Amino acid sequence: MVNFIVCEDNKIILQKNIDIINKTMFENNIDYRIYPFSNYSEELNKIILSNIENKIYILDIELEDISGIDIARNIRDIDLNSLIIISTTHTEYLPYTLKSKLMIFDYVSKFEDYESNLSKIIIKGIESLNINKYIKIQINNKNLKIPLKDIYFIKHDHIKKYTVVKTKDNYYKTYTPFKLLIKNLDYRFYKKNDMYYINKQNKKFLVKQSKKERSVNK
Repeated sequence: MVNFIVCEDNKIILQKNIDIINKTMFENNIDYRIYPFSNYSEELNKIILSNIENKIYILDIELEDISGIDIARNIRDIDLNSLIIISTTHTEYLPYTLKSKLMIFDYVSKFEDYESNLSKIIIKGIESLNINKYIKIQINNKNLKIPLKDIYFIKHDHIKKYTVVKTKDNYYKTYTPFKLLIKNLDYRFYKKNDMYYINKQNKKFLVKQSKKERSVNK
């Protein structure tokens, strides 16, 4: 799960951030939670001090009582792993933000294609955190989530109208629409043909598959 901590004192932009996160995460099929704040509070500090995993902070650079940079300093005093995104209207702050030792993941300008740019940064951040994305399939009227990292291949039988999802430990047959499944695949998968997608990061399967194909072609 990805945990978004958003600190923004402008209510309209705060809601906009929430909407962008919801849209981006829904499209990428990843579990998440949002913690919205309009100022630096005790509750925000508790989250900074907590062991919640996969934190992505989106901080306004200039709040009413504190700078987003100061919050970033507080974060880095105890946490070197979470990602920090700075949201700003102040271009003069950018060189300092990027060159500081606060390991700022990225910044986004509120004046330049904000929704698209923030969404792209969020996706880049998720890839950096190596979050487990998944597909949802239905087996015997039960919903099942399968992490993409566990999948060897997805293959559709257009005659029998079912799809096979092969993992290390299981072989699933599902009637979940094939187009819906492949829509949620990512850069790890390559298209063997229109009905067959292989996870290129599962090297053992790829080697085995390659040997099998060479044997057939002899």
